[in-house]
Amino acid sequence: MNLWLIIGLAAAAVLIGLDKSLIPGSAILAVAALASLMPAKEATELTLIMAVVADWTAIWAYRHDIVLASLLRLLPTVTIGILAGVWFLYHADNDATKKIIGVILACFIAPYFLSRIRSTLKTRQRGKSQAPQVETRSKNRQKQWISVAFHMLCGVLAGFTTMVANAGGPVTAVYFSSERLPVKQFLGTTAAFYLVVNMVKLPFAVGLNTTNRETALALLCVLPLTLLAVFCGRLIAGHVNQKAFTAAIYIFAVIAVINLLV
Repeated sequence: MNLWLIIGLAAAAVLIGLDKSLIPGSAILAVAALASLMPAKEATELTLIMAVVADWTAIWAYRHDIVLASLLRLLPTVTIGILAGVWFLYHADNDATKKIIGVILACFIAPYFLSRIRSTLKTRQRGKSQAPQVETRSKNRQKQWISVAFHMLCGVLAGFTTMVANAGGPVTAVYFSSERLPVKQFLGTTAAFYLVVNMVKLPFAVGLNTTNRETALALLCVLPLTLLAVFCGRLIAGHVNQKAFTAAIYIFAVIAVINLLV
């Protein structure tokens, strides 16, 4: 059995467990690590199996912290993204798979950093001028439409990226972060979302039939690390600072983009 394969799978198992219980978005690093040791489609299938195990564990750990309203707003449009992802997997090669995910994530996280820059500039301008800013009804309506479009876009991209490379973590992390959920509710709602999505994806991924016997045996050896990582993350989550948590989400998203595009 290939030692590097076991090490890669072990690292992926831990990262996926932490993704479900403490650091949303870290699972994409697992995909990137495994994609350097095996074809990207095989890495996708293996990480999905790990993710399903982690999802069930995380649901139990965060069973009292699920916000159904935030969850239900995202689920409907995810189906479109999953179907698009299935079509893409059957027609694209491994290099195209990695590149398209990297480009999507880069486009998706860029507005966050632009908004931070804009917020900083507005704060400086308000310091110079104390005149109150009055929002018109048309501006409020425009914000509502932008919010609806944002929710739909999040759903489609989450479904597509999670189907293609189990890389939907950064997308949904950005979405649930915009909902301003506390850390535990954020993690519980995310776990519930991905339990539903990953169970839908599983038959499609297994149908690709990319995993051999050696890899399957190695996977079984490292799955307990996923369970351990979920429980460790749950213990730490109650002591995490909200601002640091949000910053970590976007840092991992940037790392993920670099890993996929370089």
